[in-house]
Amino acid sequence: MMFTLTGIESHIDKGFGITADSYYKSAEHLFANHYEFYDSTQQAQMPENFLYRHSIELYLKSLIIIYHQKLQINYGTVPFDSDKPEIKAIDSKWISLYKCHFIDELYKYWQEELLIPNNAELKAKFPKGDWESYDEITELMSIVCKYDKDSSFFRYPITKNTSLDHKKFNMQKFKSVNMSKFIEEIQQTNKNTEKKGGLISLVVDENENIVEAFKYEGDILKDIRDALKKIAHYFYGIHTMTRCIMCEGM
Repeated sequence: MMFTLTGIESHIDKGFGITADSYYKSAEHLFANHYEFYDSTQQAQMPENFLYRHSIELYLKSLIIIYHQKLQINYGTVPFDSDKPEIKAIDSKWISLYKCHFIDELYKYWQEELLIPNNAELKAKFPKGDWESYDEITELMSIVCKYDKDSSFFRYPITKNTSLDHKKFNMQKFKSVNMSKFIEEIQQTNKNTEKKGGLISLVVDENENIVEAFKYEGDILKDIRDALKKIAHYFYGIHTMTRCIMCEGM
């Protein structure tokens, strides 16, 4: 794959693909080693999830540019080989590809405007490639976009998505009236579940009434984490295949 050994200025996709690879491989490194700090660091999952999510965005932008150039499909207002690629947004307006950070729009455009309509041509010109659309990836994408369609959910502690922000916090609030009641609740929980122990933080007043109570939850948002990892792995493979077959390694 020659594109991995040449400068970005020579890349057909403006360097989106090679940069996506770096984010994806960094996410994979964190995933393989996250247990070293997951149990002691708040929000440790956020960098990992952000890296996976950002790699997906960059892979999609790379694929959109490559498809336009290799199939010689003009953008809405500029030719296919323009240095200012575009995307048709959900409202059917053409906007700069560089300014679009919504992965649902990028995915929908790649699928419905490029991959599916040109499936026969892709198979004829590049018969060794996999040019199919997979419902599983579409379903997983909907899970991701519920939380993070615009690349902000895992970058910031507080976002516009305030109804879901609290779900990514490791220290989860719970209610408890006083210390004796709290001890009873913990004992009952230990009887009902196999999971015991864990980090708990209590703020009490001078009468030992609990003002606030927090419990550390290590494995949060497992659904979106698994979805991000699977989608990113899919696009890592699709991008590599596209560069090898459609771009002859360039």
